Amino acid sequence: MKKIILILLCFSQTVFAQRKKKTVEEIPLKQQIEEYKIPEDQLLNGTLKGSKWYFDMKNDKEAELYLDKDNRKPDVLNFVDGKRFQITINQGNCKSVIKGTYEIKKMNDGSTTVQLGHHPFKITSPPKKCVAKLYGFLSGAIDITVDENRQIIEMKEGENFPPTVPGY
Repeated sequence: MKKIILILLCFSQTVFAQRKKKTVEEIPLKQQIEEYKIPEDQLLNGTLKGSKWYFDMKNDKEAELYLDKDNRKPDVLNFVDGKRFQITINQGNCKSVIKGTYEIKKMNDGSTTVQLGHHPFKITSPPKKCVAKLYGFLSGAIDITVDENRQIIEMKEGENFPPTVPGY
């Protein structure tokens, strides 16, 4: 009996001796490439913040969207602040809210407002079936023209180029 206890004691000491706490070595992470940020002076966000623009989703073409200050139209694009937007759809068969962030560039001498691969709207709300075309339109590349004098915003589908990486 003493031999069995002695053998178990030696065996348990051997097992515990092998169970040293392993130190996990921290692996340094590589610096991630930051997404290109457009300078604030090249954006219309400050001008548009707090404004409401109206449109009728039924009357607009698939690749174009015209917004104005006529509040008799049922659908509303509200630039909540300098970064967030909210679209309220009030059609008879479709009531929906689309939320997200925006980054709209100013026009420079008649050129388009969209850089290659730049998408001015990033939608954060889940998609609904009745506004699927509008989701697709807003999530792509869009040429946006803002005429403050006539109080009109014109959005047209732009060319959807993939973002480019310098050196490739």
